Formats: sequence, C-alpha cells, structure tokens
Amino acid sequence: MYTSPSPFNSLYHGPRGVTVHLAQTMRLLEMNSGELADEVARELDTNPALELVKDHTCPNCGRRIRALPCPACLDQHVGDGPIVFLSPRLPGASRIRDDEEGELPESLIPQTESLAEHLLRQVACAVDKVEQRVAANILARLDDLGLLDDHPTEIATSLRVPLETVVRVLGLIQRADPVGVATRDLRESLLIQLEVLNENGLVHPLVRKVLGEHWDQLAKRNYMTIARELGASLEDVEEVVRFIHHNLTPYPARAWQDAGGVMGRLARPVFYQPDITISLNPHPGGPLVVEVFTGVAGKLRVDPAIKSGLDEMTDVERVEWASYLDRASLLSKCIQQRNNTMQRIAEIVVVEQLAFILGGDSDLKPLTRSILAERLCLHESTVSRAIANKAASLPNGRMVPLSIFFDRSLAVRDAVQSIIRQEQRSAPLSDTKIAELLKPQGYHVARRTVAKYRQMLGILPANLRGREISI
Repeated sequence: MYTSPSPFNSLYHGPRGVTVHLAQTMRLLEMNSGELADEVARELDTNPALELVKDHTCPNCGRRIRALPCPACLDQHVGDGPIVFLSPRLPGASRIRDDEEGELPESLIPQTESLAEHLLRQVACAVDKVEQRVAANILARLDDLGLLDDHPTEIATSLRVPLETVVRVLGLIQRADPVGVATRDLRESLLIQLEVLNENGLVHPLVRKVLGEHWDQLAKRNYMTIARELGASLEDVEEVVRFIHHNLTPYPARAWQDAGGVMGRLARPVFYQPDITISLNPHPGGPLVVEVFTGVAGKLRVDPAIKSGLDEMTDVERVEWASYLDRASLLSKCIQQRNNTMQRIAEIVVVEQLAFILGGDSDLKPLTRSILAERLCLHESTVSRAIANKAASLPNGRMVPLSIFFDRSLAVRDAVQSIIRQEQRSAPLSDTKIAELLKPQGYHVARRTVAKYRQMLGILPANLRGREISI
C-alpha cells in the first residue's frame, strides 16, 4: 500500500516555503469538494496567472477518454482491491464529454436551503403535480416556528382540491425531516414525532398516554397527579419525562434552523453532494469503483504565456506578476497533494470497510483514525482534517459522513437494538443482561455504555419496555 513518508506530517519543520505550502495544503484538506470548488472559483476570478484547462485524459494511465472511469483501467485492473480514481467532474453532474465546458455549475456548489425547499424536496418523489402545488401552499403558510394555523379544510377550499388530498400531503410533510413540522401546536408536533419514533415498536404506550391525555398536567409538571391518574409510579412518569426530553424536539423547525447556525427565515446551509462515490463495478463480480471528486472541473495550471513574458516586463510589473505566479503555482500543487491524500484515504477505507459498504451497520469494523494515519504515514490530526465535513455515497444510494467509517459505537448500537427487538415483551432485558449478550458478539462494553446507546436509539429502560400499564 502506501508507506512513503508524507510532507503532510504536521510536525514537519522546514524552510519557510515548505511551511507556507504545508499550511495551504492543510487548509484545503479541511474543505469538502463543494467548498474547494468555491475556493478555486474565487482564485480564478482574482488571479490572472491561474488557468483552468479541460483535461480529457485518464489521471492514472494517461489515455484520452470521453468519460470516467477509464474503460482501459477497469479492464486492466489486477487484484481484489477497489479501483480508486480522482474525478474532475462535479458530484451529481453528468460524465465528462469532449464538448463540455469545464465550468463550475453554480447549482452544484453548496447553497443555503430554506426549510420549505428542504421539505418539498423530500415529498416531491411521493406526490403528483397537483399534490406538489398543495405541498408548496402548505409550506408557504408556516409561521416562523414551523406551525400551521390554517385548517386543512380552508386550504382545500382555497386550492379547489379534495380535502383528502390536503390531508395526505400534510401527513407526508409532517413526517419528513425534521419530523413534526406543519402541525397546529407543540402537542401535536410531539405526538407525531412519537409516532415516527414508534415505528420500530420500542416506545412504551405510557409515553403516548402522558403526552396525549395528560398534556396540561405535563406542562405544569404535575407528575404526581399524572402518576395517580394513570395508576403508575412517580418514577415511571419521571422516566417518561426524561424520555420525552431526550428523544423529542419542541418546535423542530426552529431547531433545524439553529442546527445550521444561519440567521434568516428557517434556513441553513445544506450540502447535497458527496465527496466520494462508491459504486458497483459494471463488470459483474469486479471490484468496487471509487470516485474521489477533486472540486476542480478541469486541470489547474500556471498560465505559460505570463510565465514566459516575465523577462519583458518592468521591475515593478515583474514583482506584481511574480506574486500572481507564486499564488497560482502554490494553489495548483496544494490541491493536487490534497486530492492525492483523499484518494489514498478512500482506498484504505473501502478495503477495510467493504463489509459495511455492501452490508449494513452491524458489519462496521473497528477502524480508528490513528490506525489509518499509521498506514498512511500521516499524523492523526491530518486524517481528522481529511474526513471532517465530508460525505460518501454508498452503492445502495445511502449518503453517510466519512466519519461513520470510524464510528466504533455504530455496530454496537445496531447489536443493542437487535437484541432488544428479539426480547420477550413480558421479560425485557436489563442493560446489564444486554451487556452480557454483547460479549459473544465481540463487544465488551459496560452497563452504562449500553444505557447510553439505548438512549441514543430512543429506547426506554427495561422497566418501561415490558410492563403494560393498567389504565
């Protein structure tokens, strides 16, 4: 694999030129492909010495090609390892052709998306044109908290569509991400969130009874009154309250906005596109094909005409243009180094996590950033920069953050959920027992760790999972 020393070693100290090169490379390494495309576009606008040229040759074998991946490289690949290549096309764009212009489509650069756009995009595939119009109308009526004051009957009348159509579309919106938007009030929002959470059957009916039938007492924190009226213990009711606090979100529209850190009416930045796409080989049984997007729709280079014309310039002009040339040379070299590092990381990750990529969460192997850094002769901080804020598209279409390949808890959480799903409702398993059942699967975790993962999955403790409350 790759064992040569790397200039990305963050403890390397050398001449000033190397230090500047390193700092620039590390900065670019932290960017995802969309941010890098934005950076390149800005530099092309401000640096006349930087040039973007179309390049229709395979980055691996040098053959002229009409599209990536290179057919020759696919046919000549030896071994079971993945075929990993750098791709100058933008994620989501069509394959590169000879007659294409090497420009950056503005629509593919990360943009700010409103909540209405975010929700409409999710329901669009499940509705027809009339229902799309209904969805857009509903979303236009939301207030700043994401609540819908208008009754479905009023919406149906104004749009001259059947009430059933409005109710169906409203249900789709309410169950899209973030769950619980377009409801009449906070209580209805929480109840819908609970319904979605209960799709796996792991939410105790006591939670719904507290929310649905004792809302006023819950709002006043009269937990003893609720316990008495339900015939439950105070401890059970307090556990329900903790469950609600940990797993449900008041005003999910506002929380969705706050998560993005962007001011404005229910909007936050969203990145649609992956930095790496992992696909099945077009040849049955062949190795996976991994496309690492470079963020550059072509090849960057220093303008040769400007470089050759330095001798004819005045001293003042030469100093100015030399600065432009240095910037252009530095950026092109650093981007190349950044993308080569992303390619090396992608190759090892795909090899190590092949079972997860083709299977599911339970197949995730215990890969750490430090192990990967050692394999690549990099510092762990460099690997952390490389995987931060980036995503990969799996063969099944699932989009995951690169950090998921290093999430040691994911497989354990999946195992915890699987154990609880198979338990007898009349004899729920304690966290201690679950920890014991995990050991034969190779997961040695403490009881409190099981409790933590169970809470992350939105699953109640054993005393509330199994016992039916008598009302």
